[in-house]
Amino acid sequence: MPAGAGYLPSASLDEYMSHTAAEHPALHGLIDSARARSPRLLKALVSVTNEFDSDETGRGDSYRRAQRDASVRWTGARQLLQLATRTDSPGDVILLDVLGGDGTIARAVADRADNPLAKLYIITGDISGEMVARALALGLPAVRQSAEALLLRDASIDATLLAYGTHHIAPADRPQAVREAVRVVKPGGKVVLHDFDTASPMARFFTEVVHPHSAAGHGYAHFSRAELSALFAELPVSASVLDVYDPLIVEADDRETACARMCRYIADMYGVQEVFAAHRDTAASWAFLEEIFDHSRYAAELVDAPPGVPHRPFLYESGGRWFAEVPRMAIVAVAEKRA
Repeated sequence: MPAGAGYLPSASLDEYMSHTAAEHPALHGLIDSARARSPRLLKALVSVTNEFDSDETGRGDSYRRAQRDASVRWTGARQLLQLATRTDSPGDVILLDVLGGDGTIARAVADRADNPLAKLYIITGDISGEMVARALALGLPAVRQSAEALLLRDASIDATLLAYGTHHIAPADRPQAVREAVRVVKPGGKVVLHDFDTASPMARFFTEVVHPHSAAGHGYAHFSRAELSALFAELPVSASVLDVYDPLIVEADDRETACARMCRYIADMYGVQEVFAAHRDTAASWAFLEEIFDHSRYAAELVDAPPGVPHRPFLYESGGRWFAEVPRMAIVAVAEKRA
């Protein structure tokens, strides 16, 4: 039997390594072979049943369906990538997207060839074998690993991004995940950690809507600002915590379709189809979004709130297209590794 059998749904570790050597040699050269072949790490990986594997295990299929449009989270993702790189030569930057799923951020960047960020070399990581297999099938460099045990070499990359699901890492495991993110980054490199404040409307949405209504539930603790700062306090980095506007935006030919697309996106993305099915029509679903994603009070209490951003979901026309925008305010730690 090939070494590391079950590393991916239809590939052993040996087969995966052969594939990356042929198709993604840059990634292959960054993998620490001894770590990748550790029986302990491999056993831990292949024993994981992840809620993002399929809808049978949670919401994997519906999540991937929503994420076919990789542009929906682009506004926030662009800011995170800019915070992680801050260079005039992004083509020289290697970035690991630790919680990359099936490559949503990598695909969003690739769709914007005119943006300097398109020159980034983004490695998609994820603990879900199904997600990583999908990213590889799309031609993306990708690696299956847990956030607490990255397979890359020490000080081998320029930036590490932990975003869009960092709360899925258990609180007890978060210090180790941050240590790993710092370990693989070169001196002078960046670690960016994104999530939602425990006091934010997003945390309320997960607690009151996603947890009781999605198949897998959502019993994950979000981050406080104090926790976010404390995670980096004892590490060889200089870190700060920022507020970042990270909306969901969809577009369509007309107002009604834009509204319906947003409702469908959120239903699939978070596995809460039954919540939207209970509403009598799209207008009622949109009214629900206006209520649950109202950031007015939260934003008013922020000391350094991003100026000029909307606080409630809204619809607007631009360039002959209609857009639906749902505001989300994230808290983001940006850390630079000391030399």
